[in-house]
Amino acid sequence: MIKVWTIVILSIFVFVLLTPIYWSIATAFKPPDEIMIYPPTFFPRDTTLIQFGKLFTAGEGIFVKYIYNTFIMVLITMAITLPTSFLGGYAFSKLAFKGSNLLFLLVLSIMMVPFQSLLIPLYNLLNKLNLLDTKLGLSLVYSTFFMPFCIFIMRTYFSSLPTALRESAVLDGASELKILFKVYTPLSLPAIATSIVYLFLETWNDFILSLIFSSSSKAMNAQVGITIFAKTRFTQDWGLINAGCLITMIPPLLLFLFLQRYYISGLVSGTLKE
Repeated sequence: MIKVWTIVILSIFVFVLLTPIYWSIATAFKPPDEIMIYPPTFFPRDTTLIQFGKLFTAGEGIFVKYIYNTFIMVLITMAITLPTSFLGGYAFSKLAFKGSNLLFLLVLSIMMVPFQSLLIPLYNLLNKLNLLDTKLGLSLVYSTFFMPFCIFIMRTYFSSLPTALRESAVLDGASELKILFKVYTPLSLPAIATSIVYLFLETWNDFILSLIFSSSSKAMNAQVGITIFAKTRFTQDWGLINAGCLITMIPPLLLFLFLQRYYISGLVSGTLKE
């Protein structure tokens, strides 16, 4: 009986989660005159691709520019955050030094600070550095907020790997960099994949930071771009918005499906003790 109720509750939970996603997909394939009718149609009467045609042609193809901006910022954020987090996680885990635990706590404390409280100081700083409304400026902001969690993931995973591997390599005369890249790097792929998925999802799906620190198509990401160019003074083109949302769902979904095996093992590393 308990198993039956568990299945029923989980089915309701899944239905509640998937209904908005399905509704967005259905709206993207509806003709304009069917989107706002009452009563609403759960299934499109006439499936059409007109919304996707408008998406890639409206505003002289500005949606492609937004997608390009987002990809570039994802790559820059990863290029800054991944190497730093990888080296930092290894140092905090395997290279004990005086004050390392305190320094690690200071890094983690950044995660506890509400990012909203830092928006005004960051805005003033980027303004003084002439980095407002630039892809580099936004990428630096992303790296600031996302790096502590990546360092935490890396340190946790490195801590789950045997220290005896490093001791054996040291006895063989291997340098610290050789130990890191030859011994531990092949074993740390789950942590790297977890950080990649996390950075991609957080940067790709950002709305608030892009809305505040970008003011034109030069650096605006896809999430903010869709909302702005599909909005007029009195109305919003919901078909266009949902078509854009559907397109922007595809890259993170594909990345997650490709790396999910490493992502899950990277998240649970260090939580179980033998």
